[in-house]
Amino acid sequence: MTQLRTIRLSPTSLSVFLECPRCFWLDRVKLIKRPRGIFPSLPGGMDRVIKAYCDSFRAKKELPPELRSREFPGICLYEDQARLDLWRNWKTGPVFQDEDGSILTGALDDLLVQDGLYVPLDYKTKGSTANPDEATRYYQNQLDCYALLLEKNGMHTADYACLLYFSPLSAEEGGRLQFEVQPIKVGVDPSRALAVFHKAVVLLKKSTMPPSGACEYCAWLAKFL
Repeated sequence: MTQLRTIRLSPTSLSVFLECPRCFWLDRVKLIKRPRGIFPSLPGGMDRVIKAYCDSFRAKKELPPELRSREFPGICLYEDQARLDLWRNWKTGPVFQDEDGSILTGALDDLLVQDGLYVPLDYKTKGSTANPDEATRYYQNQLDCYALLLEKNGMHTADYACLLYFSPLSAEEGGRLQFEVQPIKVGVDPSRALAVFHKAVVLLKKSTMPPSGACEYCAWLAKFL
């Protein structure tokens, strides 16, 4: 059996596991990472601006107008700015340690509260209007993991999370951009995230490389083997 240091995973690494167990195993066990191109800086800048925007409403104990919807009755922004600042950083974000010592960590964008229950809120940017079904498919695991992390830190969650999408509509004089903002509700299940986490940990404890999933990286490599 392959000897490993403490297994430390994140929602992102678990998404790789779900996509391709082989790429996940190679990354975590053999330290062979997928090729990575130039990482765009614009999404990070958007994320910073959106957080500051929501924080300005938090300071006033108000809800941003984009979240004032019949679909989200009675919600408010989480008020503890200091704790949220810590949880936005992957180094100080919420942590769950399982009985075998394996760890799941995460970094939240924001948090909503509804009737004493907590609702993960994640900001997304997209070049066009978001499709709710696609949003759920792409981000289900991430949001399940956030719900699990909150539950394991004593913060009981609602049965859903919220994605807040920003997509560009038009440009105006002076460089001002107009965005369409879509709040999308996604059902979450902490137990589903825990099951994925356990399966990933079991795989990492094996010495045999698993078969690939429907993975473009593995498909590309197979052409040369």
